[in-house]
Amino acid sequence: MRETRNCQNCKQNFVIEAEDFTFYEKIKVPPPTWCPECRFKRRMSWRNAWHLFKKTDALTGEKIFSLFPEESPIKIYERDYWWSDKWNAEQYGRDFDFRRTFFEQFRDLMHEVPFPAHSVIDLSNCQYCTNANNMKNCYLVRAAANTEDSAYLIWDNGSKRCMDSHMTEQCEMSYGNVNATRCFKTLFCSDCEDCVETILCKDCVGCSNCFGCVGLRNKSYHFFNERLSKEDYVRKLTELNLGSAQSFSKAEIRARDFWLKFPRKYLHGRQNVDVSGDYIYESKNAKQCYRVFRCEDVKFCQNILDGPVKDCYDYSNWGDNNELLYECLICGKGSSRVKFCAQCYLNDRDLEYCIFCHDSSDLFGCVGLRNKQYCILNKQYSKNDYRELVSKIKKHMTDLPYRDRAGNVFAYGEFFPPELSPFPYQVTEAYEPFPMTNEDAAQRGFSAYDVKREEHNFTLPAADIPDHIREAQDTITDGVIGCQHDGKCAQECTKAFRIIKEELEFCRRLSIPLPRLCPNCRHYERLAFRNSPRFFNRVCGCAGKESQNGVYQNTASHFHGQEPCPNEFQTSYAPQRPEIVYCERCYQAEPRLRKKCRMKYGSASKNSQI
Repeated sequence: MRETRNCQNCKQNFVIEAEDFTFYEKIKVPPPTWCPECRFKRRMSWRNAWHLFKKTDALTGEKIFSLFPEESPIKIYERDYWWSDKWNAEQYGRDFDFRRTFFEQFRDLMHEVPFPAHSVIDLSNCQYCTNANNMKNCYLVRAAANTEDSAYLIWDNGSKRCMDSHMTEQCEMSYGNVNATRCFKTLFCSDCEDCVETILCKDCVGCSNCFGCVGLRNKSYHFFNERLSKEDYVRKLTELNLGSAQSFSKAEIRARDFWLKFPRKYLHGRQNVDVSGDYIYESKNAKQCYRVFRCEDVKFCQNILDGPVKDCYDYSNWGDNNELLYECLICGKGSSRVKFCAQCYLNDRDLEYCIFCHDSSDLFGCVGLRNKQYCILNKQYSKNDYRELVSKIKKHMTDLPYRDRAGNVFAYGEFFPPELSPFPYQVTEAYEPFPMTNEDAAQRGFSAYDVKREEHNFTLPAADIPDHIREAQDTITDGVIGCQHDGKCAQECTKAFRIIKEELEFCRRLSIPLPRLCPNCRHYERLAFRNSPRFFNRVCGCAGKESQNGVYQNTASHFHGQEPCPNEFQTSYAPQRPEIVYCERCYQAEPRLRKKCRMKYGSASKNSQI
């Protein structure tokens, strides 16, 4: 049975496959009324991945750093106190009122039970880090795990001594990368694995001492895909003068232009069987997923970085030995049969509509409970009374559903309404792939309110930072730098920032220039080199002898001969993007060492100032 339904949120049609109905029947939930993309946006509107604010501690009255802005109705406790035995969330328990909707009552409970200021576990000597676990000696590292001696990372796992990177894993002494795995001394690279001392490279694996290269495998001493002797390579690198901000900027422009001359595979991934989406690794039967590792029989899942994960739908962020999770966010570590929950982890079982509940089972509509069972709205029940009341509440949720200001109906089977999120839409993880103004977000049923930002005065304009790293004095760490964007961008510019001592030493060691942008602007600049979690149906860009746009000349024969490739696929490369996108077969047909291509628009070095 395959059905086409209309999303009650965006009003577009979406398909529910027979396999989807089988999953919904298995976990005893009704089919969704929102399309997959709207469900993803709704979940992510409940997650603040990397923003930090100052908010009043509900216990001490002091201002502390928190995921939640001061304007949020959520109460907070300092993290260590929240995890201690000095308070008990069960004291906020209440009876269920069948005269009111479930979500109204849950909202009231959520506004009473304090949340932890940060979502962190096992941090040592870390400053301004959040959504993190098992890290030490880190500064402004967020959405990360097992990271050491690093700064300005977002979405990292297991890296050491790295800075200013996004989507990295087990890298060391690297800087400015996007989607890099097991790389050492890799600088400003994208989609690279197992590389050493590579700079401004794209889609390279097992390479060392390469600059500006694309699509190479197990190569050394290559400069814009051209093989050089070691001596010539070192000479060219020296001539580039990469310690100079001006020189590096010219090299960066040339390299990123060169990247566009070569085909990309429609999907980032390896060691997969029957998958669709992007950034998928070591997975089987993972459909319409984004950035998942070691997943099997999953669909519509995102950011599952720690497998194994099996038999889950609409599950975002984390992982670690979970199964039968549905419409969950930041839930993990040995959990199963968890539905419509956020921030619930550590061996949870049979939880529904819960937030920040841990090591528990059989909870419904609870907040902040630990080591509890058979509770509803934080009130304890016997096993039989619990099951009887939960059954009545589920029916009540359908008979008296919650309606948001956009007109959407929330009965049993829907994730939390986005307008109840404790975060304003613009600081949530939904904002990056789906940007909206506060006004638009409010009209579409999302939480939206203004957040007061601290104003910072700078003592050193970005233009006055020494051009070359060797000219930077130790005293630069004492000043406040003015961001080059000066708040005139759409990248949440802070207008001012500091160079920390570790950052100065790191840039000196790697001989790269100091940043001219604040950390927020640098993050948004990197996002341009990460594919979005949105998928599009496209046809292979191979036209036979060359790419459809005529930029790339094929260097090998393909299975379709001189005719255009007939293969269709789903990809996160939007049709309007400039990249050449090939299917798996056409991409694999091209040799890993791609020679300099003949281009209708001139050679790779045309208009270059290097």
